[in-house]
Amino acid sequence: MRRISADYIFPIHAKPIKNGVLTITDDGKIVELSAFSENDEDIEFYAGIICPGFVNAHCHLELSHLKNTIPAHTGITGFIKEIPKRRNIADRSQQTDAAKFYDNFMYLQGIVAVGDISNSDLTFDLKKQSKIFYHTFVEAFSCNENETDKIMQENQDIVDLGKKLGISISPTLHAPYSMCDRLFSEMKLRAEKYGILSYHNQESQDENEYFENNSGKFLKFYSEFVRPNKPLPTGKSPIHRILDDIDKNTKILLVHNTFTTENDYDFAVSASKNISWTLCPKSNLYIENHLPPIEMFSRKNAKIAIGTDSLSSNTNLSMIDELRTVSDNFKNIELNELLTWATLNGAQALDIEKKIGTFETGKMPGTVLIDNVDMQKMMLTKKSTSRIL
Repeated sequence: MRRISADYIFPIHAKPIKNGVLTITDDGKIVELSAFSENDEDIEFYAGIICPGFVNAHCHLELSHLKNTIPAHTGITGFIKEIPKRRNIADRSQQTDAAKFYDNFMYLQGIVAVGDISNSDLTFDLKKQSKIFYHTFVEAFSCNENETDKIMQENQDIVDLGKKLGISISPTLHAPYSMCDRLFSEMKLRAEKYGILSYHNQESQDENEYFENNSGKFLKFYSEFVRPNKPLPTGKSPIHRILDDIDKNTKILLVHNTFTTENDYDFAVSASKNISWTLCPKSNLYIENHLPPIEMFSRKNAKIAIGTDSLSSNTNLSMIDELRTVSDNFKNIELNELLTWATLNGAQALDIEKKIGTFETGKMPGTVLIDNVDMQKMMLTKKSTSRIL
């Protein structure tokens, strides 16, 4: 049994407790959260704040070998062109080693669960042995109608292998611009049967311009790179493509939302009550040099989760870096709200909130220390770091 205390404990489901005491079993199960008593003994005290383990709601672990290989600020079309060029610059063994390194890195930083996008089985053995819980979304994309049967079968084969290995896994779609109509429709139905999907949404203004006006950089991108069988523009915001006839019971992680408008948001919540607005701020700055409308999402009480995206579009897989980026740019967002995004909301997005996300009795959420916090303003600082306890 361990008894842990800090300047503040943030249980997430309740108000922060100054000098609170968290009692946990040796395997991490929450026994009790209480106020400090002068009679308390054998307490591990830490300077800083303690919160539940982080949930990285969007990552591409299998791209960890691509760190520092793709230039920043290419825009989404430039970035997409670089991925296939560089994806296989390392052999499978090197790719696996990079994934293992960053799996351990994430855990030491306090990440206990990850919503991970996969296009192969590269990380499956690693996930079986990891201290982190992963839900793997096996992604499909192709703008060529003639490839639909092949892509669908490949996707199913990877999902079946993951099931056989006993990992949490489901099929998913990539983005509105990267899938022909038939593949999009069939993959959407397949994902809905699993009750959860992850989907890259409005990561660039070019995406909006293409769908709404059939204009912008995507026109040239398609003609030179993707070569779709037929045009995709609908005259509506691209968010409509996934939500116009969505199964109301399906959990949806809308990822990035960098150029989502208030009208888009209002439409989305009228279409589904099960949306998690998954934001990856450092990746958005890396690719588009633009942040999502975080103040609007916060004002609307959106169910925000936080992700790191991949090391092809980020400098690290650190949740505290993501939170600090938000805090630096949106100083009116309180720390408790930020930590809710990074813990409970991520757990709810992945449907694992009964196990992690808060310091409630019986849960095993992991315990994270965040140090170098401005205790007067209750804000993260440039020196704030996190680690698992």
